[in-house]
Amino acid sequence: MIASVKLFRLRTLSSAALITMGLAWAGCSIIPQAVEDPTRYYLLTQAAPSAASFTPHGHLRVGVRTVELPGYLASNRTIVVRRGANEIRYQEYARWAEPLETALQHIVRDRILGNDAVAAAEISPFRLDGERDYDVTVRVLRCEGGVDAEGHNAAEFAAVFEITDPRKDNAVVVRRRFEAKPVRWDGSNYSALASALGDEAGALGDEIAQALPK
Repeated sequence: MIASVKLFRLRTLSSAALITMGLAWAGCSIIPQAVEDPTRYYLLTQAAPSAASFTPHGHLRVGVRTVELPGYLASNRTIVVRRGANEIRYQEYARWAEPLETALQHIVRDRILGNDAVAAAEISPFRLDGERDYDVTVRVLRCEGGVDAEGHNAAEFAAVFEITDPRKDNAVVVRRRFEAKPVRWDGSNYSALASALGDEAGALGDEIAQALPK
């Protein structure tokens, strides 16, 4: 009788152990394995020195008021690649690390400070006690990957800018369209695309700086 009880207890413990092991194995199979996030974030950088390296000594005070993006760029931070005249593709795993408006404002401000006639340049919102000789607004037309005239992948940047006089009811002093020369890229290296677009945006800033009335 005692032997039978011991055998029953042993079988019960073995069954419980098997059940526990089975539940543990099932739990391990249910929990998915961790997968690395493939999303990569990029900065709109420029090759030129930053504003901190300039020593302004001119007399003009300039404000970078607004940078306006087309709806397909303003709606999200996903990098865009254009295919054809009316087809765009959002690159799900390639995104801008900061709003394009902010990055472009800083690039334009930096390049304006490179003009010897400029004493100061600031970004909106402006100080209430600050006076400015000119304000700059930019309307971006393109800032994306695309295809050049020969069918190669290329960085494409175009914009319209205005220079206005805030002392004269924001009268337009200069209005001009800017279109950068497309820079080729391999179609997959989004770091290279971001760098090329940054350089093209820098060229826009240079043109604005040169267009400022002396």
